[in-house]
Amino acid sequence: MSVSVIGLGKLGLPFSFFLASHGQQVYTYDKDSSLENIIKINKKNVEPNLNNYIKKYRKNFFYEKNIKNIILKTNITFLVLPTPTNKDGSFSNDYIEDCLEKIAIQLKKKKNKNHLIVITSTVSPGSCDYFIRTLVKKGLRNQKDFSIIYNPHFIAQGSTIYNLEKPDLLLIGTDNDVSKKKINILYKKIYTNHSFFKNTNFLEAEISKISINCFITTKISFSNYISEICQKSGNADAKIVLDVMGQDKRINHAYMKIGTKFSGPCFPRDNNALISYSKKIRVNCFIPKATNQVNALQSTRILKILENILKINKKRMRLGIFGITYKSNTNLILDSQADSLIREIYKKKLKFEKIFAYDEFLTKHEVKKYNRHLNLIGDIKQFCNNSDVIILLYPHKKDQFFKKFVSKDKKYLLNCWRRVNEVSKCFHLINFGKFNF
Repeated sequence: MSVSVIGLGKLGLPFSFFLASHGQQVYTYDKDSSLENIIKINKKNVEPNLNNYIKKYRKNFFYEKNIKNIILKTNITFLVLPTPTNKDGSFSNDYIEDCLEKIAIQLKKKKNKNHLIVITSTVSPGSCDYFIRTLVKKGLRNQKDFSIIYNPHFIAQGSTIYNLEKPDLLLIGTDNDVSKKKINILYKKIYTNHSFFKNTNFLEAEISKISINCFITTKISFSNYISEICQKSGNADAKIVLDVMGQDKRINHAYMKIGTKFSGPCFPRDNNALISYSKKIRVNCFIPKATNQVNALQSTRILKILENILKINKKRMRLGIFGITYKSNTNLILDSQADSLIREIYKKKLKFEKIFAYDEFLTKHEVKKYNRHLNLIGDIKQFCNNSDVIILLYPHKKDQFFKKFVSKDKKYLLNCWRRVNEVSKCFHLINFGKFNF
């Protein structure tokens, strides 16, 4: 089967080269024509290993200037398009619908029928049946001129290619055996182990996709809830408690860790999408709502610690935020723990003399565009020298630096992820999930 991909964003571009790395000739299109040159010169990308894939598998990658070419040249098309969140929490299908309208025009001209249209974007339950009805209204025949497949991927930015190469599951939602067989043939050429293939109908796949992320966020918020309990109890360490809990095989250690709020482009959206769908079918959604409420409290927990530090010292101090993005190996700031915390600091008017930031995945231009008052320092030693209070907001390979750093000045280090076990004498270590004040 010849393959095409429409949408070369955070997932679409790595996914295209993932397919190319497995011998597929991949024809691609994106309305942003500047991407063609960016790919051609292999501009440095924050996504690990992507530049290496572009260099090695460019010969199997073809950029087309219009949708017509890729539809006529291929018989399976992956749509990796944005599905922004609506006000009610559901996902907007506007980008997908617009693309389907363009595809429909070309399919009417195509001789080789039953083109497979694979929806890779996360959609709200009921969307795939709606897409079929949309194409039928355009005069096309389901399962003869086209077939819809729902095939969302479970990836995290910063590990996209790794997640594609070594997935926990491959979710495939179809409405007929012919398209199910074809998409499975494609993936069986890529993966030698087929035990993680999960074939379902549309609705089962649509609910599964958002439910998995919603369950993960529930574990995260429950872990943060236990962390706060231990922090206020006096003689209990949440790191130990969560380790004990995770040892039970019914629970396991995944996401049972001390940390900050969940954020990023998937977890919060999928949680809200499940709430929206629950309301639509009149099912109470206490669990995802409670998960969101606990998540929103994490900035408040950090703020209370900062307020105590300022109260004890009774002077204006300089704050250093280690990690502005929502995780390492990505440049996304919006709704990260740092983003939420900075907003709360300004709202509460905490009297820090200056706020510095360290994040090797961001440029000074990106940080100034986000917040012109935030000072990005590229050197970690200089960052530490300039900061009186440092908050570690996500796990990072450099977080072990703090046991080597030496300073004459006494500093505070807020260990939100409990990855730092040893620090130099200049630091007063404050462990999240453990009584400190």
